[in-house]
Amino acid sequence: MTVAIVFNEHSHLEKRQLHALGSLVMRFFLGATFVVCQGYGHQYIDGATVLTVEGDQNYKVRLATMVRTLLSHQPDYLVSVGGDGLASYIASTVVAMGSKVTLLGIAAGTANVGPIVSFPFEQISRLQLSDLEAVPIDGISVSDESGYLGIGFNDVILGNSFLGTESGVCCNLSVEELLVHQKRVPIEVGRRIVTEEFSVALDGQGQTFFTAVPIEQIVISPLQFDRLYGRAVLGGLCLGRDAQHLAAIGIASRNVVDANPMAWGFSGFTAIQHLVFSKDREVVLSSLGPDAHIIIDGNPFLRKGAVRVALVPGAIKAMKLKGVLI
Repeated sequence: MTVAIVFNEHSHLEKRQLHALGSLVMRFFLGATFVVCQGYGHQYIDGATVLTVEGDQNYKVRLATMVRTLLSHQPDYLVSVGGDGLASYIASTVVAMGSKVTLLGIAAGTANVGPIVSFPFEQISRLQLSDLEAVPIDGISVSDESGYLGIGFNDVILGNSFLGTESGVCCNLSVEELLVHQKRVPIEVGRRIVTEEFSVALDGQGQTFFTAVPIEQIVISPLQFDRLYGRAVLGGLCLGRDAQHLAAIGIASRNVVDANPMAWGFSGFTAIQHLVFSKDREVVLSSLGPDAHIIIDGNPFLRKGAVRVALVPGAIKAMKLKGVLI
């Protein structure tokens, strides 16, 4: 058995914690052959085969190259030690390569909400490999006028900020400052998400929504692990009951992903209009506003033009506890 391992190169964890995580992964896959790339946790996996990848100033390009290098060794498992963003970057490259490797996500990031990042390291320390099973995970494929961007497994958000950890504190970081100026700058979430000409099309057919309701955030998510029956408060999401391979887009009257503590005490109504769609359908969002960049599972992208999303059934396989959907 061959196991490839990737650590977040910018982890906020202390080195002693990362060394402990490395030892834990090695015990979990006892007897396996390990491969890791220089700079992505090689110092935490004793006796592993260390691969070298050519450097690139662009983090996304460098990470994709690293994953392709690991996949060339045909691992049975690829372990991500980080947050949702790292797991999403890895999974997007796995899908692009057509690899059948099984992913295992160990939580060591900012949010760690899954579905790939399924296990805190405290839980993994109490489990054996036989306690887990490989589950196909649906994803949301995202592209804009620049082409394919990646696949989201938790959510795709249109906004001007993403969640990040600065000095141990979770905050809203600017998409533009990071990608244009390579700076991590805390900002307030923007509200210029759509223009007056904003439209949503499903397979080329325009969809009607309530224009009188303000739109401050747009979220697209797979519905694979949600219980969509018996809870009428879910509104349009209940249309997905007893069905497989569904996703939904929600246009919300306020930003529900906000690290500002002032936003947590909000007591008024939040209006969310849902559009449920299935596999083999494409949703196009046009005439978006200047604050509508793209965040795929926490990873920021500068938007260019209209955004196209589609559900990809079983895009990757990830390890879950047997018989448990999360």
